[in-house]
Amino acid sequence: MRLKGRNAIITGGGAGIGEAIVRAFAREGSNVVIADLNPTTAQAVADDLNVDGKTVSVVECDVSDSCSVEKAVGEAAEHLTSIDTLVNDAGWGRAGKLLDTTEEDWDRMIDINMKGAFLVSKHTLPHLLESGRGNIINMGSVAGVVGVRDRLAYCASKGGIISLTRAIALDYVDQGLRCNSISPGTVNTPWVDRMVAQFPDPEQTRKSMVARQPMGRMGEPWEIAEAAVYLASDNSGFITGSNLMIDGGMTMQ
Repeated sequence: MRLKGRNAIITGGGAGIGEAIVRAFAREGSNVVIADLNPTTAQAVADDLNVDGKTVSVVECDVSDSCSVEKAVGEAAEHLTSIDTLVNDAGWGRAGKLLDTTEEDWDRMIDINMKGAFLVSKHTLPHLLESGRGNIINMGSVAGVVGVRDRLAYCASKGGIISLTRAIALDYVDQGLRCNSISPGTVNTPWVDRMVAQFPDPEQTRKSMVARQPMGRMGEPWEIAEAAVYLASDNSGFITGSNLMIDGGMTMQ
């Protein structure tokens, strides 16, 4: 029970990596509030976990909207005795090179992926500092570290997340706050399925995504969730401002 007594907000926790993190946190003893744009999907995850006596609640949240975030964090604070952990997992992506990326797609990716982490962190920070052991975990990506073809706006947004992580960590380290990011490679999630479906030959696209990872397979959501548990636990107490790569070896090439 590495997270026993912890109280966490996890954005985008209704599916994919976010859902895996919710399940791992609950298993390890943390109370969890899922902040998700789709509360119905998130509630199904909470209901499934609460059958086993866990404490998982749901609040509706559009991470790109400040008023929605402020309301969601306030509701989360009512569910939890305190808030000591925040996982910014909510994200969105679409394939595209420079000439293929519309201004609307660019704005949406920056708003959800980067501005979303900024807003949720900003509104949650007072609670995290008050807890005396505040911890923020941001979801970066291998695309924020190295170039990935056909992912222009996504690369930009995730590179921003990694820099945001370091800035927060440095600004608040003297107040006991830790802030780190996780950068997965390609992970086998419904989000990847939707991304692949945008290409003319989805099957070949999936094969190429697997082939670019030296380990020869996609990651699984639970593998990313285990890293999040580690960064949220006291076992990682000497780590802040770091970007943990879980990428099947993509960045060693």
